[in-house]
Amino acid sequence: MYAEAFDNQNVATFRRWSAEARNIVLLSHMNADGDACGSLLGLALMMEHASEKGCRVTPILPNGCPKNFTWLPGAERIVSGESQQDFCHTAISEAGLIVCVDLSSASRTDMLQDELLQAKGKKVLIDHHHNPSADQFDIIFSDPHISSTCELVLWLSQAMWGSRHMDSDVARCLYTGLSTDTGGFAFSCDQPSCFEAAAVLVKYNIEPAEIHNRIINTFSLDRMKFYGFALSQRMRVYPGKRVALMAFSLDDQRRFGVGGEDMEGLVNYTLMMKEIEVGALLREEPGRTKVSLRAKYGVDVNRLAAQLGGGGHTKAAGATCLLPFDETLKAVEKLLGIENEEPINLLPA
Repeated sequence: MYAEAFDNQNVATFRRWSAEARNIVLLSHMNADGDACGSLLGLALMMEHASEKGCRVTPILPNGCPKNFTWLPGAERIVSGESQQDFCHTAISEAGLIVCVDLSSASRTDMLQDELLQAKGKKVLIDHHHNPSADQFDIIFSDPHISSTCELVLWLSQAMWGSRHMDSDVARCLYTGLSTDTGGFAFSCDQPSCFEAAAVLVKYNIEPAEIHNRIINTFSLDRMKFYGFALSQRMRVYPGKRVALMAFSLDDQRRFGVGGEDMEGLVNYTLMMKEIEVGALLREEPGRTKVSLRAKYGVDVNRLAAQLGGGGHTKAAGATCLLPFDETLKAVEKLLGIENEEPINLLPA
């Protein structure tokens, strides 16, 4: 079991707030991944079970639930901050308790940030990123050494309620985040508690192989075509610097009809080459560029991301840059030390 003891007073206070609140809002970050969706929904289900007053629990994601996670139990209840902004603002402002999961700062809630910061309700953060914004929350449960927010939610729920509110639906949600945030138990899983958490969740007959299929084996033909294009024409490889980089303009994405959720995991392909230790993916969005960084061995990409105004984990981090796409690309090339290097050609001669 999780070796780091939670603060008993914080656990007791959070348990009391959860039991007494009539309106609870759960929030996670823009462009939600499996850990964000899984922790949001798993905790929402447990908090409903634990409520002593039949409270209303509203799970919110800034731009809604990604289509590749709509199969998760309760996903149909997720409210989109983009399409239902007025409803979300009202729900946040009226909530007696607001729980943020899988984010280190209110800024990651994007268009909901101001409402979150101005809300009068109690605010709790459950997260595993570095340097959480302590001044924005009343209670913080955070550990950057743990595999995922879903794992942290599992151990916290056991500290609060034991196993009373755990069932197969909750376990499916939490296992999804545990699996995705470790790349299928390939990284960020060097603590025994990660595998202990998986063992706890598997006991609830969650069918791990089926969860894997729903996460991984769901490509459309257009997405597969895009991956072929990405690897053959947009991957730049710098063996001398042990770096690989992919960059996608809006035109690239429109050509194949893909968006951010279709690129989930694509950056990991850069690390499949034995010569490469650091991989980067840039994706242009209207008015900004998303940067994803991955590493293996001794490189800390969290420190690199911090230089771009972002952050994350030692082996997986990212940033959102407001510079034009081309300028962001130059900044990342300089950061990785490849601005004056010539990449090798992956296409056959």
